[in-house]
Amino acid sequence: MVPLPPAQAGDNSTADLTGVIRARRLKTWRRRLIAIGIVAALIALVAVAWFSPLLSLQKVQVSGSRLLDTDKVSNFVLDDQGGRPLPQVRPGRVEDAVLKEFPKAEAASVHYAGPRALKIEITDRTPVIAIRGESGYRLYDSEAVDLGTVDTPLKKLTVLSGGGHQPDRETVSAVIRFMGELRPELRRQLVTIEAKDAMSLKGRLDTGKQKATVVFGDSSDSSLKVRTAAQLAAEGRTEIDVSVPSVPVTD
Repeated sequence: MVPLPPAQAGDNSTADLTGVIRARRLKTWRRRLIAIGIVAALIALVAVAWFSPLLSLQKVQVSGSRLLDTDKVSNFVLDDQGGRPLPQVRPGRVEDAVLKEFPKAEAASVHYAGPRALKIEITDRTPVIAIRGESGYRLYDSEAVDLGTVDTPLKKLTVLSGGGHQPDRETVSAVIRFMGELRPELRRQLVTIEAKDAMSLKGRLDTGKQKATVVFGDSSDSSLKVRTAAQLAAEGRTEIDVSVPSVPVTD
């Protein structure tokens, strides 16, 4: 018999290895091209959203405020930001602008509310005193910010009387300092406060069970004075002087 020629490592095995390497390279490049395409598409979408008039701000919803005209807030924001693509509208800047323009607002929270709308939640400043005047009751908060005039004072809000005359600025400031230092639960017990001047504060206390007329003196130590007066009122005292709270005088 004629012997077969010996097997040789030849052209076929080399071709197979080259094909595998080429296939792997093609697969790698295909993945890279797909990734590049996805990134490019995302960049294009962001660019379209950033500049597209289809996403321009058209509507502003405002809620949460009893002291502000919400339509005025909405119109203010639309005048400033209306027509701008929503991705370019920065909520923080809108919040700052609203608080600067409307000092009756203590806080403003701005959120996106759809492709062409914003939602603004307003937190009002808290009035601590109402001053009776010819046109109604003017409200002030603990920082002496004028919160406007209402026809009827808010429930549980202390009303300032000038004892027959309109209190001057110094007197009003003293009363606001006095009220601003009180916790809400103490503030609600003080139904009315009268001030002939900054050194002569007195008020009407209502604890829910007892009522008392209280002389406070100046605006210092307001929390201690009201707490002391409330304790004495709970004991049945109806005429109380806590101008020196460590040595109260009662009827």
